[in-house]
Amino acid sequence: MDLILGRLHAQLERPQARKFAWPIVLLPELFTTSRHLTIMAGHLVSLGWEVYLVDVHPPTTRAFGNDSATSAFSALVANTRTALEAIGSDIIAAGHGLGGLLALKLAEAPPVRAAVALAPLIPGYRSPLFVRRRRWTAWRSESTGLPTGRSALELVSEAEPFQREFLIKALVPADTFAAMEIARGLVELAAHPTPRLIVAGETDAFAPWQNAEQLATKIGARFISLPGRGHWMIAGRALERTIAQIQRFLVRALGEELLLLYEPNAGDAER
Repeated sequence: MDLILGRLHAQLERPQARKFAWPIVLLPELFTTSRHLTIMAGHLVSLGWEVYLVDVHPPTTRAFGNDSATSAFSALVANTRTALEAIGSDIIAAGHGLGGLLALKLAEAPPVRAAVALAPLIPGYRSPLFVRRRRWTAWRSESTGLPTGRSALELVSEAEPFQREFLIKALVPADTFAAMEIARGLVELAAHPTPRLIVAGETDAFAPWQNAEQLATKIGARFISLPGRGHWMIAGRALERTIAQIQRFLVRALGEELLLLYEPNAGDAER
């Protein structure tokens, strides 16, 4: 089901039998959209979760340059928070890459009850996903160029081989100002009692697990590393273990409050 939440496009997927009290809201990585999250969403729906997929990245038609008093990341947080409030219930925020760091930030205020960050961008770390270097041409300050060549292949390396071409073709130009603020260390996360989980792959070139672990320690989040896994843990070979870690964390952190308890009907009671 297609929706508009605040200013953002979203998609809602409902299970046949809902088992959890609050929906999971999935937030995408830089250069990706909700389409890249559909495999993960389908897996969660099969387990009984209601899932919102939200396209959080701003359009690339805006004028380039930082002429606003509000930072790009702060604007991203504000727009996404408005979308979450439009859902009308408490939620669990989960994101990949840039969406992962956004989920961690959103967990500092209602209506987020818990947050999961999968391979999040790390404040102060210049990820090769979008930083121009001599051997990396995935990003330029004057453009929103897509990852190409080696960087694009490494981005989706954890996906099944037959999925990779589609995933790369589905990448979209994106406003990179928020990501650059993160890379420059201009984004701060606070320690907060809301349960937060960071999951990182041990072979991830875009969000190294050592940096992710340091971030988790700094903000008091739980940290899990996945041996032999790279950045694309939202599909393919890494997905099953990723989902298992998310489910275990949420059930343990939120307890019975997370689970929907149904009263037996009269017929069941008589039997």
